[in-house]
Amino acid sequence: MKKQKKKVFCLFLPAVKQKGFSFTFEALLSLVVLVIILSVPVGNKENNLEKIYSLQKENDLIKIWIKTGNFGEKEITEDFRKMFPFQKGEIMIENRKIKISGKKGETVLKSSGFYYKNNKLNEISVKVFV
Repeated sequence: MKKQKKKVFCLFLPAVKQKGFSFTFEALLSLVVLVIILSVPVGNKENNLEKIYSLQKENDLIKIWIKTGNFGEKEITEDFRKMFPFQKGEIMIENRKIKISGKKGETVLKSSGFYYKNNKLNEISVKVFV
């Protein structure tokens, strides 16, 4: 009995009947996909993490102020300075605005919290210029 040769079918080039071409095409396709994936621009993640970290610090300040119930201007200013040593900011508590001088950044981040005092809903907000 004679051995029959296997016929190799190639969709793109029917004239090419070698097994190596399909591997080469797959490798080329993989390289194209890899180049496309690597060419996608990646943003500056450190900047985004810095903003998230600043928002977290703002929220922590608001939680502490509401929990302690101490809304003295001196204490609030000191707490703000500990968390944001060089940034400019504004704090709104019970319809009064406390401005804190410092370096003004490009972005404004603001967090708000609510609390009850004397059966009245009050808002406290912290704004930081990062």
